[in-house]
Amino acid sequence: MRSITIFREITIKQIITEKAKEVTRRQLEDELLAIYNKQRELEEKKNKMITEFALKGADEFQLEQIRKKFDSEASDYHRRQDEIRTCLAEIDDLKIGEEAVIGSIEGPYELKVGDNLDSAVKAEIILKDGVVMEIRQ
Repeated sequence: MRSITIFREITIKQIITEKAKEVTRRQLEDELLAIYNKQRELEEKKNKMITEFALKGADEFQLEQIRKKFDSEASDYHRRQDEIRTCLAEIDDLKIGEEAVIGSIEGPYELKVGDNLDSAVKAEIILKDGVVMEIRQ
């Protein structure tokens, strides 16, 4: 066998531009709003369920279990909101022209006898405002 197809991780990087910062900021703000709306719905659902169970004669232990379940989910929403707020603050610190890792994908690679394995398993796609500017191998 002279070659084999392997799968390697390809790092995706974004060249920071004002447009990229604004698009990212808008996406994060939209996500923050969506989480806020989900939190409100969750709180309404919690109150409705507690009221229904209380009217049906549920004891305090059962009501507390319902509260805990909903509060745990609300805590997850709060954590995600904090993460998003941190990211929003970090956007302002990004310098125009620098590269930032925005994700990764997996892709096939034809590995041949004599190839340098270190360079074969490393690849990067460089984007600028959504356009591929460079592919590094």
